[in-house]
Amino acid sequence: MRNRRGFDIRDFVMRYYQYIIVGALFIILVIVLLVFSAKHKDKEESKEESTTEVATEAVVDENAEIPLTDEELKLDAYPEVNALVSTYFTAMATGDVATLSTICSDLDDAAKIRIQEKANYTESYDDLKCYTKPGPIPNSYIVFAYYKIKYVNIDTKAPGLSSLYVCTDDATGQLYIYNGDLSENVSNYIKGVAAQDDVVQLLSTVDTEYSNAVDSDKTLKAFMDALPARLDEAVAARLASGSTPDAVPVSDNTAAEVTIRLTDNIRIRSTPDDSDSANVIAKAVAGDTYTKIGEEGNWTKIRYKDTEAYVSSDYVEVVDGSAAPAPAPDATGETAAPPADTGTTTAASGTVTVNDSGVRVRSSADTSGDSNVIGKADSGDTFDLIGEKDEWYQIKYKDQTGYISKQFATKN
Repeated sequence: MRNRRGFDIRDFVMRYYQYIIVGALFIILVIVLLVFSAKHKDKEESKEESTTEVATEAVVDENAEIPLTDEELKLDAYPEVNALVSTYFTAMATGDVATLSTICSDLDDAAKIRIQEKANYTESYDDLKCYTKPGPIPNSYIVFAYYKIKYVNIDTKAPGLSSLYVCTDDATGQLYIYNGDLSENVSNYIKGVAAQDDVVQLLSTVDTEYSNAVDSDKTLKAFMDALPARLDEAVAARLASGSTPDAVPVSDNTAAEVTIRLTDNIRIRSTPDDSDSANVIAKAVAGDTYTKIGEEGNWTKIRYKDTEAYVSSDYVEVVDGSAAPAPAPDATGETAAPPADTGTTTAASGTVTVNDSGVRVRSSADTSGDSNVIGKADSGDTFDLIGEKDEWYQIKYKDQTGYISKQFATKN
């Protein structure tokens, strides 16, 4: 069964059952998942004593094959499981690794740090639902937890599905999320459950929801595309510095801001209202970039100088985190535009390559309007360079001479 991205969901679950976030293939630190740990050691090898407060082994007969359940997924059927999963995701959203350590086994420092770093971008896990099947040992459960993540400063929520292996501590009778090594028969049982038709159908449904969400919100898509690398870098940096999860506090949930670029010359306003000329605080030109901090209706809230401001969302496109910062406002409070068509063009040779998508090619080195737009270029397009003029490259565009801003092209 293949989803709209072209990969086989059943095969994906079988091969990557160590974590599942439908639609976005990166680890969000689902602590206990359908695992067969690569760390599985010889039974004779001694193990370090765990410091976690929950049990760290699920004891089953190493040799006995476990019959696969024929039960269908049950929705929110076990209140005690729902309570545990709710506690888990509440702690995940806030980076509360102390609480997670009491309900999850085998949380190492790298896992805790990743949880804390992801919490910097997360407001909440909403619409939580637990789809459950019996686990491989008595009083255990395979839980597929559905949710919608609300990220900071992003309006559209991202649907996701995480799989958790929930066990019961024989000593206390309390449920906990197991993340340790598994015997082969337990691993095979969990893989078998993941491949059952109702589970695969659930995965496909949530994957479609996720695809629809990112397709409808370019801000969410850009953020999700960039998040894995951000988390990897943050975890690596903290581990390299020797910091521990307890030593580094979780930040203040401001890191999920994204950069937007204006696609036309427009006004920046103090309020989301285009009927009041008194709220115009500056003018901006196509290509200016700002930090988006929210949305209100058809308006994008941006950070302008040291205050909040608004621009029409009709003239906004999302760029990745490596985009250039917004140009500095000049003495009048307005953002400086690329120079108009003044001065002379200096002959040049070679080629230039466009480094962004939807870049306007103009008949003159002037952004004062769209009347001189003769076409658009996309990232990777290469043109013959015939001259340079202030902040512009003069290029051969089709059968014409055109100009493209140096901000969006690289000279080869």
